[in-house]
Amino acid sequence: MVMCGLLACAAHADLTGPSVGPPDGCNPTPMSAVAVTTQQLCIHRVLVTETNASHDQNETNFSFTDHTTTMQGYVPNWWPNGGPEAGMVVTLWGHQQADGRFAVDRWIDLAHGTGPDPAGPYPQMRLIDVTSGKAPEDRMVWVRATPFALDPQDNGDGDIHVQTFEPCPAGGLTFENTPPMRGYVDRPSVNLGATTHDTSDQPSSHLGDAPPIGVPVMILGETRYDFGFGWWEIHPIRAWRFLTQDEIAQQAADCAADPVPHIDPNGPAVGGQHVPIPFGFPPCTDGSEFGSNPLYSGCGPVCYVSHTEIDKPETLSGPCDKVTPVITHDQENLPEALPNGTAGPPGNTQLDGQTTTSADGLPPSGVFSFKTREVEHITRLSTAQALARIYGPSCAARPRGLAFRRCLNRAARRASGETRG
Repeated sequence: MVMCGLLACAAHADLTGPSVGPPDGCNPTPMSAVAVTTQQLCIHRVLVTETNASHDQNETNFSFTDHTTTMQGYVPNWWPNGGPEAGMVVTLWGHQQADGRFAVDRWIDLAHGTGPDPAGPYPQMRLIDVTSGKAPEDRMVWVRATPFALDPQDNGDGDIHVQTFEPCPAGGLTFENTPPMRGYVDRPSVNLGATTHDTSDQPSSHLGDAPPIGVPVMILGETRYDFGFGWWEIHPIRAWRFLTQDEIAQQAADCAADPVPHIDPNGPAVGGQHVPIPFGFPPCTDGSEFGSNPLYSGCGPVCYVSHTEIDKPETLSGPCDKVTPVITHDQENLPEALPNGTAGPPGNTQLDGQTTTSADGLPPSGVFSFKTREVEHITRLSTAQALARIYGPSCAARPRGLAFRRCLNRAARRASGETRG
């Protein structure tokens, strides 16, 4: 253990730029005082300088510094956390191992801003581009989406599946809240349920971290590929907020410019021919989610970020012909904020009530109290119309009415990562 002598060690890293105090649940340990231990420590406000991943979906190794001390870290439980990227200013929870690496249990980034570039350091990508594989795995992005169902995995891994769609260009995408991020999602201060840091209870007790159904939102998280379903996800959710007026106008403009649904030509094979399916529907599987099915082949390798360094383009590995690298910028001098209630001002788009669903999976009347015209246009009817637009052909044999709506909801849930019928 490095001793600080007669002088008290600094409470947190001595980076330049605007700073915030430690988040809830963090009693900061100075980097100079970190020693080998099995007890969880918190290191607050350090700069990630470089990251490396030898292959996709493995532990991310990274270097971090306070400009006095430099350490090596890694994320052993990669799936619920993902790894940071170079340039981030982060808070880390974990413990120092005998091999000199800091094993990270949880991390949060402090300088993600209030939205996509230029409001923050991360780019925005269209939902259709993420779900069709035009982003590499392990990239932080903002995505505009409208949730239509929340699916807490009470009997599973503790995640909350946030099933979303974009009406046009049409597509579905699953976002997920994970146990390590409970209470650390940066989101507006709205009455959507209590949020705590408890990781021992059911995810259905933590719906406050998830965006509400039926409302268009901007969500920040890390791109992820699920080989069990063969689709892309944003996992975990790190921040979300309501759309601005300009973003709502852009959503309408995007829909007008590209109203025809995009179809994935590489769906399951029937009679040796691939069946076109909506993007977000399982095109392949490794057998881990729904077993071996003769219609589905194994999923091939995907493009992923293998190296990042401050102010340099990502290094990509794997089949990356559709992917363009982006630069990971230095965030040290950007404004910082702590999670919960800081992802942009709630303004006039606050919601009252709870996020529940009716029998057909759509928001029952009276659940939401909409305060502005910007949010009012996403109603129960428009949600149903959007789902019919995307998944209607697969439910055409159903009589119109409740059976048709339930078919739409089941198809959308399957296409967006739902694991229960």
